[in-house]
Amino acid sequence: MLVEIRPSSLDQRIVAQAADVLTRGRLVAFPTDSSWSVACDCRSVEGVARLKKLKGLGSFTPAVLTDELTQWNEFVDLDTAAYRLVRRTVPGPYVFIFPARPSLKNNFGLKRLEVGLRLPDHPVPRAVVRTLGRPVFAITASRQLSEPGWWDEAFAQEYLFEHAWQVEELEGIDLVLDPGEEQPKVLTTVVDLTGANPELVRQGLGTWPA
Repeated sequence: MLVEIRPSSLDQRIVAQAADVLTRGRLVAFPTDSSWSVACDCRSVEGVARLKKLKGLGSFTPAVLTDELTQWNEFVDLDTAAYRLVRRTVPGPYVFIFPARPSLKNNFGLKRLEVGLRLPDHPVPRAVVRTLGRPVFAITASRQLSEPGWWDEAFAQEYLFEHAWQVEELEGIDLVLDPGEEQPKVLTTVVDLTGANPELVRQGLGTWPA
């Protein structure tokens, strides 16, 4: 189902509808500050299973999309140095890879115990997360969801979506929040913070070094 929502004047009833869909273990697609994302409630076993099925990979690194930086502590140990670095860039089109807390391993069967954290600069996903009351697991919507690895710019131009009606055609998505405008075919900048020094994994929309 496709529902229109205005980022500049959010209808809380629509936001609440999206949060309710997530709570019931379903999937919601929405625009972000890069491209389209598909999300599930991070505490819903059914939702996580549906997201994994949509992704089509037995194991992958999930992205946790939050509304506040303080929510990151639920998933990773955010020390002072990492906090200062991240604080310079978020909200924004970045994903930061951290060693994940062991509790995430059972949810996604991670071979490398890592997780991506994201705080987007877009009112729609942040309002949904805020209303839900907790972060969501999210993946980038594309025509080739099962393609492994970190996608690049060529992949984005070929396989990402611009319009809500295109995202709606993906099987298994229960609700698409349509901002009434095209989304750019761009990806986030991905930075690995699992080692001693930050390592750029993918240069995307976000400037790096920050």
